[in-house]
Amino acid sequence: MEDVLVPIVLFGSFVAIVWLVSHFNFKKRHTAHETLRHAISNGQTVSDELIEKMSYLTDPVRADLRRGVLFIAFGAAVLVLGVIVTSQEGEPVGPIIGVASFPVIIGLAYLGLWKFGHNNRG
Repeated sequence: MEDVLVPIVLFGSFVAIVWLVSHFNFKKRHTAHETLRHAISNGQTVSDELIEKMSYLTDPVRADLRRGVLFIAFGAAVLVLGVIVTSQEGEPVGPIIGVASFPVIIGLAYLGLWKFGHNNRG
């Protein structure tokens, strides 16, 4: 039973985390649009400054920086955990470095996207 339950819970938690992040990002954008729509329907003027500030909610360049840093931090945490666990049990650290390299490489890609997007804006 454990042989089946552990992988299901593990991969199910990844799916749940991705869904939660997507859901709350959608809610944030939807709330911002509803607020703007409500202000316009009540006859309030909407300044360019307000629209620019609201655009920061979904700014992909800023999101790339945050995602990049978080992925690199996650990869570093997995690497440190692997080094600690393998040093106590005497197993090779190679497989843990391989697992930790995936989020680090994804994080570096996001940082690259942020850097190129940041340069194109200015």
